[in-house]
Amino acid sequence: MYFNNFRLNLQHRAFYCYLLLSLWICVLLGVMYKHVGIENSAASLLKYQTTEINIIQEQKLAGTLIKAKKITKFCNIYNDIRPGSEGNFNSNYSLEGVIVLIRHGDRGPLTHVVNVSNINCDGPYNPLYGAFESYIKNITGTPALSQLLGVFRRIHSPLPAGGCDIGLLTKIGASQLLATGRVLREVYKHSLNISSSRIKEEIKVFSTSYSRTVHSALAFLYAFLEEEDYPKIVFQSVSSLTFCFDDCACPKANYFLDQFVVESSKHLRSHPAVYNLVKAASSIVYEIPHKKLSTDPHSLKDALLTYICHNSKLPCKYPFASDQCVKPEQVTGLFTYLNWETKQSSKSKHFKRGSLLRAYGLLKNIVSQFLQMISERKPKFILYSGHDKTLSFLTSALGITSDGVFSPYYASRLIFEIYKSKELKGGTVGPIGSDYFFRLLFNGKDITTKVHFCKGVANHHPARQQNVTGFRNSSFFLCPLESIVRFLHDDYFSAFNATNLKDACAL
Repeated sequence: MYFNNFRLNLQHRAFYCYLLLSLWICVLLGVMYKHVGIENSAASLLKYQTTEINIIQEQKLAGTLIKAKKITKFCNIYNDIRPGSEGNFNSNYSLEGVIVLIRHGDRGPLTHVVNVSNINCDGPYNPLYGAFESYIKNITGTPALSQLLGVFRRIHSPLPAGGCDIGLLTKIGASQLLATGRVLREVYKHSLNISSSRIKEEIKVFSTSYSRTVHSALAFLYAFLEEEDYPKIVFQSVSSLTFCFDDCACPKANYFLDQFVVESSKHLRSHPAVYNLVKAASSIVYEIPHKKLSTDPHSLKDALLTYICHNSKLPCKYPFASDQCVKPEQVTGLFTYLNWETKQSSKSKHFKRGSLLRAYGLLKNIVSQFLQMISERKPKFILYSGHDKTLSFLTSALGITSDGVFSPYYASRLIFEIYKSKELKGGTVGPIGSDYFFRLLFNGKDITTKVHFCKGVANHHPARQQNVTGFRNSSFFLCPLESIVRFLHDDYFSAFNATNLKDACAL
């Protein structure tokens, strides 16, 4: 009897052990499945970017998702494009004009990458894109589109071609600019009070000759303007991605920027693990081996964003060879290094001097637009549709090195707002333009006080700002317009011991 009971107890214990072991295996497999799912797909980097998790339950997973969010921010998903601190929310000032510089939207890679035919660059896209596409198709072949495009009327197509073609805007990229245009329309439509009958005088549009910047401007303006006003705009072309206009020739700018590339190369070689990572991943990503690209972390980042931003798996050299695939830890390692390098590069004297020379023509044009706004009360709105370098050179020349300006992501926006004071201080009229001010905003954040010649003179006006989420406390910083005029005319070339571009550019 005792032996039978003992045998029964052993059977029960064996059953319980088996049951507990089975449960443990199920839990382990579940964790492994989630971990492997995250570790082997670029899609998961995008999928989890806004997912909330319990850090106590899975600390390692949390770390992975935090890193993923830092990476996917470069994609600038159109649903995340919202108004920031833009717009006039101080009754003591009137908004006189707005100048917007944009980087083009999401595009295909700049070089041939593997498995590109498996990447979906067409969606999901902004619901407004369908209306935009239909409208452009309806006016294609008519004088309305020819007038709108101006010198760009011979462009192959006024719409994104679809797919992930080399360097071309995607439908997702157009969606980003549609979202940006709609956001800024809501911010500025009442305060700018643009007249439909004078729209050609009140709105100017400049674009580089790349189709991705033309398409980006078309998408932005469709969402920003009333539909009947849209074909009244006339595009103007610029020959350089820096918008240098008549001040482009400058051999010394090339010298400084070449020296900056040498600095960046030294940074990479001082991190041999990252250097090897870049070479290993590049050998997988690029369809055609290229010696220069194989050790360029920035080109590799750009290529990898093609997969990450389009919810695709990380690339494999051969479809069924897992040891020939880019791994998520390589992606996070690359972006962590580039984040560190950006901080070093922002301190580079070579980049700052090269930026000053490259951005001079654009800043000169912007200041001339300021002065025209003061003297003629027009134009009221100016759009420059450009590239990442357009924004990074200009912000560096203004002394701004933080807040993501060095490496602006797709559809980033840099905005100058021009204000006039409604009050005459002391009851006397000062120098011409002394009652005019400007604000500078990058992706909705006020960075006026980061401009080096505004740090000691910017007026601070506490205010309550109304935006899409209601009222919130905010700050309204204004820099005297005469400060930027003085900087351009008196101090711009002091770093070169020169007083003009010709002398500063002499080798």
